[in-house]
Amino acid sequence: MLANKDFLAGLMYMAFGLTGLWLGRSLEVGTAAAMGAGYFPRLVCGALIAVGATLALISLMRIGEVPERGRCRPFTLLLRPLGLVLALAISTVLARFAGRDIRPIPLLLLCLILIVANVGVFVIALKIQIPLWPAAL
Repeated sequence: MLANKDFLAGLMYMAFGLTGLWLGRSLEVGTAAAMGAGYFPRLVCGALIAVGATLALISLMRIGEVPERGRCRPFTLLLRPLGLVLALAISTVLARFAGRDIRPIPLLLLCLILIVANVGVFVIALKIQIPLWPAAL
């Protein structure tokens, strides 16, 4: 149970929320009409505690479930044959077609930012072995 990532994340959220409530205990709360300095921080901390408790409870209810195998997302279907860079670019462009306004320059910037961020986090920082380009290149 303690090795379950969702359970540990829920505990972490609750710990952050409780720590925030404790650190902001001296701030004046006020009311919704006349908010004090502690109103919004307590609201956010309460939300963190609620999300953490929900996540921990859901993870406890899932103990013993066998995860589904063979189910994958469309992005993962593109990842192996095309590599991370092209899979991110194609996924971003396809997702952008869901909207009405498709402007090429912001779309290109979004693709570049997502590619740089994902390569930086997953390939460079975490050293996960993900192919960046198609195998034929």
